[in-house]
Amino acid sequence: MPEQQKVFIAGGTTTPFDYPLNLQIEEMVANCIRQLYKDVPEFHLKDVRDNGMVVYSHFSVHFSHQLTAYWILHDHLGLVGVPHFRIDNGGNTGGSALYAAYALVRAGLADVVPVIGYELMGSVSQSKGSEFIAIASDTRYEAMLGANYTNYYAGLARVFMEEYGLTEEDFAEIAAKNKNNAVATGEKAQHYRKVGNKLTVEDVMNSRLISYPLKKWDCCFMSEGAATVLVCNEQFAKQYSPDYYVEIVGAGLSSCTIRAGDRYAFPGWTERYGEGYPGLGEFAACRHSAEVAFKMAGIEWKDSYKYLDVAEVHDAFSTSEFQIYNALGWCQSITPKQFIRDRMPMMEGEIPTNPGGGLIGYGHPVGATGLMSTVECYYQLAGLISREHRSTDNEVKDAEVGLVNSHAGTGTSISNFILKRV
Repeated sequence: MPEQQKVFIAGGTTTPFDYPLNLQIEEMVANCIRQLYKDVPEFHLKDVRDNGMVVYSHFSVHFSHQLTAYWILHDHLGLVGVPHFRIDNGGNTGGSALYAAYALVRAGLADVVPVIGYELMGSVSQSKGSEFIAIASDTRYEAMLGANYTNYYAGLARVFMEEYGLTEEDFAEIAAKNKNNAVATGEKAQHYRKVGNKLTVEDVMNSRLISYPLKKWDCCFMSEGAATVLVCNEQFAKQYSPDYYVEIVGAGLSSCTIRAGDRYAFPGWTERYGEGYPGLGEFAACRHSAEVAFKMAGIEWKDSYKYLDVAEVHDAFSTSEFQIYNALGWCQSITPKQFIRDRMPMMEGEIPTNPGGGLIGYGHPVGATGLMSTVECYYQLAGLISREHRSTDNEVKDAEVGLVNSHAGTGTSISNFILKRV
């Protein structure tokens, strides 16, 4: 049996995220690989032929109008003979693909695994795109009733608000934070490309109501784009990027019911966490996968933010970012209300969260999203913000330990990773 290997990230990049980009998937991915070559000049896809595999991250064939579109990409990249497969796991597609690459290297089955994610959501209208995403819910009981994910998350947020005494303004703080961080990120971030300026909490509050308590600026954009993360063992990390590699010291992946209403008294959670958890306001799969990742990294779940310097989490909606704080154990010794009002997740706070802009600021082309979050965390830990962003306003100085969170459905599949500067 192969020996277990330590797992590292030696590089990563994204294309701009926008809607539409007016590019074919081959062009998007090729542009991403070209940028990776500039950033990691010692790496070449030829290196994967003898030592590795390629994991593709792609959510919906509806958008690409092509089954197994990654076969076309693989040919286009000249990788005939190299093992490959595709991961599809909703909004956690990128995180799940990263987990697969981590497992391959960890197990010694591969030394080098580029993870390539992409989505072409601009091939259809926004209403049709919302429909495609909605059919990732249970089409027999949910989607055919006319619900979509904005409605689902609004309902979960309402429960969370009432339980912890939160207000719409508390969520608007998160939305404004992420939009404004994206302005510092620059031309790759969709908010910077589409809007360009910073927003205030009042701007968020005054934007159009979509589904209470969610307003326009509380929601992520429909997006297109690609992202790549270069996962490898220690030997190749030192060869490719001796000054800019980080270690994945913890990885967790968990699941929950597809229908949020089924979570009440669900045996798997009752046996693990006791009666009444998670209800509709909590993401149990996030807590479980975080506990696994934290244990690997030697971190306590309760108040885990004390061990972290930076975090990139899934914020398709401002409300879900807040719920993720709770699931990560950040609001155990301090109430969720106090956590946000003490500005803990802001750039000046105890745990700067989504300094790259998150989904709300950077964009959400689903197959690329979790990888974008990974790239942004990697930039912080590797000291590359000044090289990669238009401003250092969203740089976390001397960051050593970071968290990456990726999330699907209404919490149906969630991954968490702990990255550490070497």
